[in-house]
Amino acid sequence: MKEKQRDFLLNLLIGLVISAAVFALNMSRQYGAARSVCDGFFVASVFLLGIGGIRGVRNKGAFDVTGFGVKSALETALPFLRRDGKSETMDEYRQRKAAERKSSKGLLLAGAVYLVLSLIAFAVYRAV
Repeated sequence: MKEKQRDFLLNLLIGLVISAAVFALNMSRQYGAARSVCDGFFVASVFLLGIGGIRGVRNKGAFDVTGFGVKSALETALPFLRRDGKSETMDEYRQRKAAERKSSKGLLLAGAVYLVLSLIAFAVYRAV
């Protein structure tokens, strides 16, 4: 299985766990089943789309300056944290981080699936 498919399926599974938890919580509060399903799918979509959006922004380098600043401050205060005993430049830091980044497509696609499911569940809830 390709890594992208595995990532998408893993995020779908995470969304299912979130949905089930919200469903169980709502049912314990005596909410109806249709509302609980709708809420569960919506909360899962918000989590997945939110984290996917943050990861997408991070992949564009939006947090690189902050990360480099925190890392530099820690290395100044605690020199034993330095890699190979030398300081890293901002350009080296950006290149290293760019190589470590993972795509946000799996999160965003799984979040979109749960958003569509929540809209369908909402239509059922409104019809009942």
